[in-house]
Amino acid sequence: MSIRLRPDGLSFSAYDPGEGQSFFYRELSFDPALPYIDSLKESFFDNECFAWNYKRTDLLCANSPYIVVPAWLAEKTEWHRLLDFAYISPSSRCLDNPLEEAGAEVLFTLDEAVYEFCARSLANPVFTHSLTPELIMLGKQAMGLPAGRHLFAVIDRHGVDLLCFNASKLLFANTFAYEQAEDILYYLLYAWQQLQLDQLGDTLSLSGETALCSQLTETLRLYIRQISPVDIPSKAYLLGGEIMQAPLDQILFTVCE
Repeated sequence: MSIRLRPDGLSFSAYDPGEGQSFFYRELSFDPALPYIDSLKESFFDNECFAWNYKRTDLLCANSPYIVVPAWLAEKTEWHRLLDFAYISPSSRCLDNPLEEAGAEVLFTLDEAVYEFCARSLANPVFTHSLTPELIMLGKQAMGLPAGRHLFAVIDRHGVDLLCFNASKLLFANTFAYEQAEDILYYLLYAWQQLQLDQLGDTLSLSGETALCSQLTETLRLYIRQISPVDIPSKAYLLGGEIMQAPLDQILFTVCE
């Protein structure tokens, strides 16, 4: 089972690895007038499936503050100092996800009350930042693409993750909040310019709501020649049709789990 915590609610999914087409996906929205932890507790009490026994339970933390640092720099004793340096309050629980192939780590924070409640309520949950499966799986995709640099834009309702690779080497990773499509265009083209990507030789891959991606692509083709959707690993389709309702990070997480 995986539970994806997002600022306005959560989504959850589960499947039986020994049974094809068994994946199911559900979303819950929280009342913005209530404290997040109160809504989280209520959702657990109202949905008995959270109390079932699972072989593995994962917490996917979406939109949590994070930094990506070289593995040699990510000593546990230095986490607070690194987060402070990046203007991220380390007063919350500090967590990390190693990226072995990239030789890096994702350091992130989670509200302490949320962490404690999930740790108590679930059997040995594994906490993972939503960026981590994107870095792992899209890095692998970049290795199989033609020579050149590859910028991935993963768009959900709260922000856009921009990840750039040269083969398997991570060049850039950042997340930007947006209110309208023009904001996404600005961040994409600014990142493209700052990274000095080539308009003809380098590629851009988009993931997000179909209509929004089509709208963005129409404008972006004025500036970037090679634009395509992010590939969904074929293994995902074997789990069931409902997996395509999930955000990309949750799909990739399920596949690379």
